[in-house]
Amino acid sequence: MDSYKKEGVLLIQLGSPKSSGRDDVKEYLLSFLGDSHTVGAPPFIWKPLLRYFIAPSRAAKSALKYQEMCETQGVEEMPLITYTRQFAEGVQAELHNRAVVRYAFQYGASPSISEALDDFVREGVTQVRVIPLYPQRSGATSIASLDQLKEVQGLYPSLHFCVCHGFAEHSAWIENVADSIRPYQKDSSYTILISWHGMPKKRICLGDLYESDCQKSVLALEKALGSSVKVSYQSRFGLGEWLGPSTTETLKALGKAAAKVIVVCPAFTVDNLETLHEIDIEAKKIFLEAGGLEWQRVPCLNASSKWISDFANQIALDLPCQKL
Repeated sequence: MDSYKKEGVLLIQLGSPKSSGRDDVKEYLLSFLGDSHTVGAPPFIWKPLLRYFIAPSRAAKSALKYQEMCETQGVEEMPLITYTRQFAEGVQAELHNRAVVRYAFQYGASPSISEALDDFVREGVTQVRVIPLYPQRSGATSIASLDQLKEVQGLYPSLHFCVCHGFAEHSAWIENVADSIRPYQKDSSYTILISWHGMPKKRICLGDLYESDCQKSVLALEKALGSSVKVSYQSRFGLGEWLGPSTTETLKALGKAAAKVIVVCPAFTVDNLETLHEIDIEAKKIFLEAGGLEWQRVPCLNASSKWISDFANQIALDLPCQKL
Protein backbone atom coordinates (compact mmCIF):
# COMPACT_ATOMS: atom_id res chain seq x y z
CA MET A 1 0.00 0.00 0.00
CA ASP A 2 1.44 3.37 -0.98
CA SER A 3 2.16 5.64 1.98
CA TYR A 4 -0.06 8.46 0.71
CA LYS A 5 -3.11 6.28 1.23
CA LYS A 6 -2.64 6.46 4.98
CA GLU A 7 -4.07 9.98 5.24
CA GLY A 8 -7.72 10.75 4.63
CA VAL A 9 -9.91 13.85 4.51
CA LEU A 10 -13.55 13.42 5.55
CA LEU A 11 -15.92 16.19 4.43
CA ILE A 12 -19.19 16.18 6.38
CA GLN A 13 -22.32 17.84 5.03
CA LEU A 14 -25.71 18.18 6.73
CA GLY A 15 -27.75 15.99 4.42
CA SER A 16 -30.85 15.87 2.28
CA PRO A 17 -33.75 13.59 1.45
CA LYS A 18 -32.61 10.92 -0.99
CA SER A 19 -35.29 12.16 -3.38
CA SER A 20 -38.22 14.56 -3.44
CA GLY A 21 -40.63 11.68 -2.77
CA ARG A 22 -42.78 11.95 0.34
CA ASP A 23 -41.37 8.80 1.97
CA ASP A 24 -37.78 9.93 1.52
CA VAL A 25 -38.62 13.39 2.86
CA LYS A 26 -40.33 11.83 5.89
CA GLU A 27 -37.29 9.63 6.56
CA TYR A 28 -35.03 12.68 6.38
CA LEU A 29 -37.23 14.71 8.73
CA LEU A 30 -37.33 11.89 11.28
CA SER A 31 -33.54 11.76 11.25
CA PHE A 32 -32.92 15.50 11.20
CA LEU A 33 -35.61 16.62 13.64
CA GLY A 34 -35.05 13.57 15.80
CA ASP A 35 -31.53 14.73 16.60
CA SER A 36 -31.42 16.72 19.84
CA HIS A 37 -28.73 18.93 18.29
CA THR A 38 -31.36 20.21 15.84
CA VAL A 39 -34.20 20.92 18.25
CA GLY A 40 -32.26 21.52 21.45
CA ALA A 41 -33.32 19.48 24.48
CA PRO A 42 -36.79 18.23 23.53
CA PRO A 43 -39.27 16.87 26.10
CA PHE A 44 -39.72 13.08 26.32
CA ILE A 45 -42.93 13.36 24.28
CA TRP A 46 -41.07 14.86 21.30
CA LYS A 47 -40.13 11.69 19.43
CA PRO A 48 -43.62 10.14 19.44
CA LEU A 49 -45.04 13.49 18.31
CA LEU A 50 -42.39 13.71 15.61
CA ARG A 51 -42.94 10.19 14.30
CA TYR A 52 -46.73 10.08 14.33
CA PHE A 53 -47.79 13.68 13.77
CA ILE A 54 -45.09 16.24 12.89
CA ALA A 55 -43.04 14.28 10.33
CA PRO A 56 -46.04 12.89 8.40
CA SER A 57 -47.63 16.35 8.28
CA ARG A 58 -44.45 18.24 7.34
CA ALA A 59 -43.34 15.57 4.86
CA ALA A 60 -46.23 16.26 2.51
CA LYS A 61 -45.62 20.03 2.51
CA SER A 62 -41.83 19.73 2.33
CA ALA A 63 -41.99 17.19 -0.50
CA LEU A 64 -43.91 19.69 -2.60
CA LYS A 65 -41.18 22.27 -1.98
CA TYR A 66 -38.44 19.82 -2.93
CA GLN A 67 -40.34 18.89 -6.07
CA GLU A 68 -40.82 22.55 -7.02
CA MET A 69 -37.14 23.19 -6.38
CA CYS A 70 -36.09 20.31 -8.64
CA GLU A 71 -38.52 21.34 -11.36
CA THR A 72 -37.30 24.93 -11.26
CA GLN A 73 -33.67 23.80 -11.42
CA GLY A 74 -34.42 21.22 -14.10
CA VAL A 75 -32.83 18.38 -12.10
CA GLU A 76 -33.90 15.06 -10.61
CA GLU A 77 -31.21 14.61 -7.95
CA MET A 78 -31.22 16.83 -4.87
CA PRO A 79 -28.83 19.73 -5.63
CA LEU A 80 -27.14 19.45 -2.23
CA ILE A 81 -26.21 15.85 -3.04
CA THR A 82 -24.98 16.73 -6.53
CA TYR A 83 -22.87 19.71 -5.47
CA THR A 84 -21.38 17.95 -2.45
CA ARG A 85 -20.31 14.97 -4.56
CA GLN A 86 -18.85 17.22 -7.26
CA PHE A 87 -17.01 19.29 -4.65
CA ALA A 88 -15.51 16.23 -2.95
CA GLU A 89 -14.46 14.75 -6.29
CA GLY A 90 -12.83 18.04 -7.21
CA VAL A 91 -10.95 18.22 -3.91
CA GLN A 92 -9.75 14.64 -4.44
CA ALA A 93 -8.49 15.54 -7.91
CA GLU A 94 -6.64 18.57 -6.51
CA LEU A 95 -5.05 16.64 -3.66
CA HIS A 96 -4.33 13.70 -5.97
CA ASN A 97 -1.78 11.54 -4.12
CA ARG A 98 -1.66 13.64 -0.94
CA ALA A 99 -4.81 12.24 0.65
CA VAL A 100 -7.88 10.09 0.14
CA VAL A 101 -10.98 12.31 0.16
CA ARG A 102 -14.43 11.09 1.10
CA TYR A 103 -17.69 12.87 1.93
CA ALA A 104 -20.60 11.95 4.18
CA PHE A 105 -24.06 13.20 5.09
CA GLN A 106 -25.40 13.44 8.63
CA TYR A 107 -29.04 12.87 7.71
CA GLY A 108 -30.95 11.21 4.89
CA ALA A 109 -28.68 10.82 1.91
CA SER A 110 -25.81 8.40 1.39
CA PRO A 111 -22.98 7.95 2.05
CA SER A 112 -23.41 8.13 5.81
CA ILE A 113 -20.49 8.81 8.13
CA SER A 114 -20.12 5.08 8.81
CA GLU A 115 -20.12 4.29 5.10
CA ALA A 116 -17.35 6.83 4.51
CA LEU A 117 -15.30 5.39 7.38
CA ASP A 118 -15.74 1.88 5.97
CA ASP A 119 -14.28 3.19 2.74
CA PHE A 120 -11.25 4.64 4.53
CA VAL A 121 -10.56 1.27 6.14
CA ARG A 122 -10.74 -0.47 2.76
CA GLU A 123 -8.35 2.15 1.33
CA GLY A 124 -5.79 1.56 4.07
CA VAL A 125 -6.21 5.01 5.62
CA THR A 126 -5.08 5.39 9.23
CA GLN A 127 -5.11 9.19 9.80
CA VAL A 128 -8.32 11.13 9.05
CA ARG A 129 -8.71 14.90 8.99
CA VAL A 130 -12.39 15.68 9.58
CA ILE A 131 -13.79 18.91 8.12
CA PRO A 132 -17.48 19.71 8.69
CA LEU A 133 -18.52 21.82 5.69
CA TYR A 134 -19.90 24.63 7.84
CA PRO A 135 -17.88 27.86 7.78
CA GLN A 136 -19.52 28.98 11.04
CA ARG A 137 -19.37 26.67 14.05
CA SER A 138 -22.55 25.64 15.87
CA GLY A 139 -23.91 22.95 18.11
CA ALA A 140 -26.70 22.42 15.58
CA THR A 141 -24.36 21.73 12.67
CA SER A 142 -20.62 21.20 13.01
CA ILE A 143 -20.67 19.94 16.61
CA ALA A 144 -23.62 17.69 15.77
CA SER A 145 -21.59 16.14 12.97
CA LEU A 146 -18.64 15.51 15.27
CA ASP A 147 -20.87 13.97 17.92
CA GLN A 148 -22.23 11.59 15.29
CA LEU A 149 -18.66 10.66 14.42
CA LYS A 150 -17.85 10.04 18.08
CA GLU A 151 -20.81 7.63 18.33
CA VAL A 152 -19.18 5.28 15.81
CA GLN A 153 -15.52 6.10 16.46
CA GLY A 154 -15.02 3.00 18.63
CA LEU A 155 -15.98 0.74 15.73
CA TYR A 156 -12.91 1.89 13.79
CA PRO A 157 -9.84 1.28 16.00
CA SER A 158 -7.47 1.56 13.02
CA LEU A 159 -8.58 5.16 12.30
CA HIS A 160 -7.17 8.14 14.16
CA PHE A 161 -9.14 11.38 13.84
CA CYS A 162 -8.32 15.05 14.08
CA VAL A 163 -10.87 17.82 13.54
CA CYS A 164 -10.59 21.05 11.55
CA HIS A 165 -13.47 23.03 12.98
CA GLY A 166 -14.82 26.10 11.16
CA PHE A 167 -13.35 28.49 8.61
CA ALA A 168 -15.51 31.61 9.11
CA GLU A 169 -12.56 33.98 8.76
CA HIS A 170 -10.24 31.94 6.58
CA SER A 171 -8.86 34.10 3.78
CA ALA A 172 -9.54 31.48 1.10
CA TRP A 173 -13.23 31.22 2.01
CA ILE A 174 -13.65 34.98 2.42
CA GLU A 175 -11.94 35.65 -0.91
CA ASN A 176 -14.11 33.15 -2.78
CA VAL A 177 -17.37 34.46 -1.29
CA ALA A 178 -16.35 38.07 -2.01
CA ASP A 179 -15.37 37.11 -5.56
CA SER A 180 -18.78 35.49 -6.06
CA ILE A 181 -20.53 38.72 -5.02
CA ARG A 182 -18.49 41.23 -7.06
CA PRO A 183 -20.01 40.44 -10.51
CA TYR A 184 -23.44 41.39 -9.12
CA GLN A 185 -22.27 44.78 -7.78
CA LYS A 186 -23.01 46.94 -10.79
CA ASP A 187 -22.91 50.14 -8.75
CA SER A 188 -23.34 51.47 -5.23
CA SER A 189 -27.13 51.56 -5.48
CA TYR A 190 -27.40 47.84 -4.67
CA THR A 191 -28.00 46.62 -1.13
CA ILE A 192 -26.04 43.49 -0.25
CA LEU A 193 -28.12 41.38 2.14
CA ILE A 194 -26.40 38.50 3.88
CA SER A 195 -29.07 36.04 4.98
CA TRP A 196 -27.75 33.67 7.60
CA HIS A 197 -29.55 30.51 8.63
CA GLY A 198 -31.61 31.11 11.76
CA MET A 199 -30.74 30.15 15.32
CA PRO A 200 -32.75 30.34 18.57
CA LYS A 201 -31.35 33.02 20.88
CA LYS A 202 -31.45 30.53 23.74
CA ARG A 203 -28.67 28.55 22.09
CA ILE A 204 -26.50 31.67 21.80
CA CYS A 205 -27.08 32.48 25.47
CA LEU A 206 -25.92 28.96 26.32
CA GLY A 207 -22.62 29.55 24.52
CA ASP A 208 -23.19 28.54 20.90
CA LEU A 209 -20.50 30.14 18.69
CA TYR A 210 -22.71 30.60 15.63
CA GLU A 211 -23.65 34.28 15.94
CA SER A 212 -20.09 35.25 16.84
CA ASP A 213 -18.72 33.40 13.81
CA CYS A 214 -21.34 35.03 11.56
CA GLN A 215 -20.29 38.45 12.82
CA LYS A 216 -16.63 37.64 12.15
CA SER A 217 -17.51 36.55 8.62
CA VAL A 218 -19.47 39.76 8.00
CA LEU A 219 -16.59 41.97 9.11
CA ALA A 220 -14.13 40.05 6.93
CA LEU A 221 -16.46 40.19 3.90
CA GLU A 222 -17.07 43.91 4.31
CA LYS A 223 -13.33 44.47 4.40
CA ALA A 224 -12.80 42.33 1.29
CA LEU A 225 -15.63 44.02 -0.62
CA GLY A 226 -14.86 47.53 0.57
CA SER A 227 -18.54 48.11 1.28
CA SER A 228 -21.06 47.53 4.06
CA VAL A 229 -23.74 44.83 4.05
CA LYS A 230 -27.08 44.27 5.74
CA VAL A 231 -27.58 41.15 7.84
CA SER A 232 -30.67 39.02 8.46
CA TYR A 233 -31.59 35.49 9.55
CA GLN A 234 -33.87 33.01 7.76
CA SER A 235 -35.44 29.56 8.34
CA ARG A 236 -37.13 30.11 11.68
CA PHE A 237 -38.75 27.00 13.17
CA GLY A 238 -40.88 26.47 16.25
CA LEU A 239 -41.47 28.77 19.21
CA GLY A 240 -39.11 31.01 21.12
CA GLU A 241 -37.05 34.05 20.21
CA TRP A 242 -34.67 33.70 17.27
CA LEU A 243 -31.75 35.75 16.02
CA GLY A 244 -32.91 38.73 14.01
CA PRO A 245 -33.82 40.68 12.09
CA SER A 246 -35.69 38.13 10.00
CA THR A 247 -34.91 37.84 6.30
CA THR A 248 -38.61 38.00 5.44
CA GLU A 249 -39.22 41.27 7.31
CA THR A 250 -35.97 42.77 6.02
CA LEU A 251 -36.90 42.01 2.42
CA LYS A 252 -40.40 43.41 2.91
CA ALA A 253 -38.88 46.68 4.13
CA LEU A 254 -36.38 46.77 1.29
CA GLY A 255 -39.16 46.06 -1.19
CA LYS A 256 -41.26 48.94 0.15
CA ALA A 257 -38.21 51.16 -0.26
CA ALA A 258 -37.97 50.13 -3.94
CA ALA A 259 -34.49 48.79 -3.31
CA LYS A 260 -32.22 46.74 -5.54
CA VAL A 261 -30.87 43.78 -3.59
CA ILE A 262 -28.10 41.22 -3.87
CA VAL A 263 -28.87 38.33 -1.52
CA VAL A 264 -26.03 36.11 -0.28
CA CYS A 265 -26.35 32.99 1.91
CA PRO A 266 -22.82 32.17 3.11
CA ALA A 267 -23.87 29.86 5.94
CA PHE A 268 -24.13 27.23 3.19
CA THR A 269 -21.24 25.98 1.06
CA VAL A 270 -23.66 24.44 -1.46
CA ASP A 271 -27.13 25.39 -2.64
CA ASN A 272 -30.06 23.51 -1.11
CA LEU A 273 -33.75 23.89 -0.27
CA GLU A 274 -33.03 26.91 1.98
CA THR A 275 -31.46 28.83 -0.91
CA LEU A 276 -33.12 27.40 -4.02
CA HIS A 277 -36.65 27.48 -2.64
CA GLU A 278 -36.86 29.51 0.55
CA ILE A 279 -34.80 32.37 -0.90
CA ASP A 280 -35.07 32.05 -4.70
CA ILE A 281 -38.82 31.40 -4.74
CA GLU A 282 -40.46 32.42 -1.45
CA ALA A 283 -38.28 35.36 -0.38
CA LYS A 284 -37.99 36.72 -3.91
CA LYS A 285 -41.78 36.80 -4.21
CA ILE A 286 -42.12 38.67 -0.91
CA PHE A 287 -39.54 41.26 -1.97
CA LEU A 288 -40.97 41.91 -5.45
CA GLU A 289 -44.59 42.01 -4.27
CA ALA A 290 -43.58 44.61 -1.66
CA GLY A 291 -42.27 46.82 -4.46
CA GLY A 292 -38.65 45.76 -4.80
CA LEU A 293 -36.97 47.14 -7.90
CA GLU A 294 -34.37 44.48 -8.71
CA TRP A 295 -33.54 41.06 -7.27
CA GLN A 296 -30.32 39.08 -7.53
CA ARG A 297 -29.21 36.07 -5.50
CA VAL A 298 -25.57 35.00 -5.47
CA PRO A 299 -25.23 31.20 -5.79
CA CYS A 300 -23.34 29.36 -3.09
CA LEU A 301 -19.76 28.41 -3.91
CA ASN A 302 -20.96 24.90 -4.78
CA ALA A 303 -18.31 23.14 -6.89
CA SER A 304 -16.71 26.15 -8.55
CA SER A 305 -13.18 25.36 -9.72
CA LYS A 306 -11.42 28.15 -7.83
CA TRP A 307 -13.18 27.28 -4.56
CA ILE A 308 -12.27 23.62 -4.99
CA SER A 309 -8.63 24.50 -5.65
CA ASP A 310 -8.38 27.00 -2.79
CA PHE A 311 -10.15 24.68 -0.36
CA ALA A 312 -7.90 21.77 -1.26
CA ASN A 313 -4.65 23.72 -1.14
CA GLN A 314 -5.34 26.29 1.59
CA ILE A 315 -7.92 24.73 3.90
CA ALA A 316 -8.12 20.92 3.68
CA LEU A 317 -4.57 20.16 4.77
CA ASP A 318 -3.65 23.47 6.42
CA LEU A 319 -6.42 24.22 8.94
CA PRO A 320 -5.38 23.76 12.58
CA CYS A 321 -6.39 20.26 13.60
CA GLN A 322 -7.44 19.05 17.06
CA LYS A 323 -7.89 15.50 18.31
CA LEU A 324 -11.50 14.32 18.15
